[in-house]
Amino acid sequence: MTEVVLVGTLHSKQRDKETTNFSNYIKETITKYDIDALAEEIDIHDSVVFDISNELNIEYKIIEPNEHERIALGIDSLNQIEFAILMLFDDVESVEAKSECEKRKQQTYREREQEWLKRVKAMRGQRILVICGAAHITTFNQLLKKSNFNVIIECSLWE
Repeated sequence: MTEVVLVGTLHSKQRDKETTNFSNYIKETITKYDIDALAEEIDIHDSVVFDISNELNIEYKIIEPNEHERIALGIDSLNQIEFAILMLFDDVESVEAKSECEKRKQQTYREREQEWLKRVKAMRGQRILVICGAAHITTFNQLLKKSNFNVIIECSLWE
């Protein structure tokens, strides 16, 4: 059974190459769990984790669909959702507008997580470290477990 180790963080940490704290933490986690593949929710190839994968020669995959892939998959961007809410309610501040906006954002997050799952399943590694936004840890953990992955939450929010 494939094992997935989850680390939740802020996306700014994934991009921050000025400090070594996050990089060191990821390397320690790789060693701790004998990780043989890295997956990341991010929209760029130039990340801390990408650099580590190159340095250690470990399989790496961006699991977040890019803009073109999201369009092909029918997954709305957050900007599209906010614009649709503005058109529907003629405002974004009313209780109803905020509620509908949050509902649609949550639906989009679940759709994206389904795509992440497909991409993680396609990886060759048997012990995969997945780095994603902290807001996704609980729901992605549940999705992975339903798909028969052995899941370890290493950290819900690394700051």
